[in-house]
Amino acid sequence: MLYNIKNEQISLTVTDKGGSMTSLIYLQTGEERLWQGNEFWLSQDVVIFPIIGHAGPYLANGKRYELKSHGLIRYATLTLKEQTQTKITLGYETGENPFGNYPYEFEFAISYELIENCVKVTYFVKSKKGNMPFYVGGHPGMYAPDGEVIIEFENEENPLVYPLNRDAAFRLEKVKKFIANKKFFAECKTFQLGSLSGGNIYATTKDGYRYTYKSDCPVVAFWSNEEGGDYVCVEPWWGINDFSSAPREITLKPFINFDSGKGSTFSYSLMVEKE
Repeated sequence: MLYNIKNEQISLTVTDKGGSMTSLIYLQTGEERLWQGNEFWLSQDVVIFPIIGHAGPYLANGKRYELKSHGLIRYATLTLKEQTQTKITLGYETGENPFGNYPYEFEFAISYELIENCVKVTYFVKSKKGNMPFYVGGHPGMYAPDGEVIIEFENEENPLVYPLNRDAAFRLEKVKKFIANKKFFAECKTFQLGSLSGGNIYATTKDGYRYTYKSDCPVVAFWSNEEGGDYVCVEPWWGINDFSSAPREITLKPFINFDSGKGSTFSYSLMVEKE
């Protein structure tokens, strides 16, 4: 089922199938700014939990498990918890028998709130039993002609780069701007940056739009299909893509989060404006 919220500047549609965004219209121009999908990427957005990427098998409590790409929630049907004109919350809760490929019981919710020309996305994760390890994050695919944007950082950054199949990260010095296009993604596949300052990240498109991302997440990933598709994803992650030399024990994975039952929240904001 699709749900819509709007204000005077933007209209947002989300689906209960995975809880993701399916449409983001900038009302001043009437233009759709969320990628609408084709053979180069069928999705528009992905709600990531509790693992990131095409993860290999992992160990939990001494047993072996394996998850599909980006985890569980993207394949689940969520329930409407609350809706107003400008805010909506969808949720999911395991029963007494949790997923066979993730041996933890949990509550999960995602909220979308419109504030002027900004979407604030908030994730809520709560363990129902014991100390639960997990990753969480977003994967919005924003419309960008030719799959190209100019990425600019509010602050000069000295980030750590985490290659997909890495043995070690490496540091870049004094990064302020770079072009993310098909050639770039053909070389790096997914560009994962950590140790950022938390300042705004700007993505400017060829057709004169600017997307502004704000979050305190430890890793930001940049991705687009190198072979085609008019979109670029700037992805806030509380976690990181799995890699071959990462620990198989889930509690030892880098950037892993834990909730013991008190509930944990994570959020990012996405602003859309026409330059």
